Amino acid sequence: MHIVQGNERMKTSYEADAKFVEKDGRWFLFYDEHNEEDGEITKCRFEIESDTLRMRRNGPIVIEQSHQRDAKTEGYMKTPFGHMDTKIRTFKYAFTLKTNGDYLLALGYDLYTGGEKTGTYLLNITITEKEEVISC
Repeated sequence: MHIVQGNERMKTSYEADAKFVEKDGRWFLFYDEHNEEDGEITKCRFEIESDTLRMRRNGPIVIEQSHQRDAKTEGYMKTPFGHMDTKIRTFKYAFTLKTNGDYLLALGYDLYTGGEKTGTYLLNITITEKEEVISC
């Protein structure tokens, strides 16, 4: 993920074991995000359709967002300091099956809280099937 907040630019990346399933034309991605600094776990859920994405992160901070390409949507954040409504302007959304069998979720959006732009977020998730190792 690339994050731009004012003059600050950050990049973060990690690997996680996940559950990825398709049901009734929707894809669901579930994984846990582990914070190395404080040991907190955030449970992440993505509900992926061809033209929309619903994302929920449930941990010390709860975030619910809906994304639709070239559209403005609403969401919220719950923090230890209170509830904040958010607005999201999604300018990039693609969910594709690559030729090697991996799936790629590409998301770009601007996040607004209290009517002010909080930042620009570029998220790329590659979903790769993990080979099972069987020992005898």
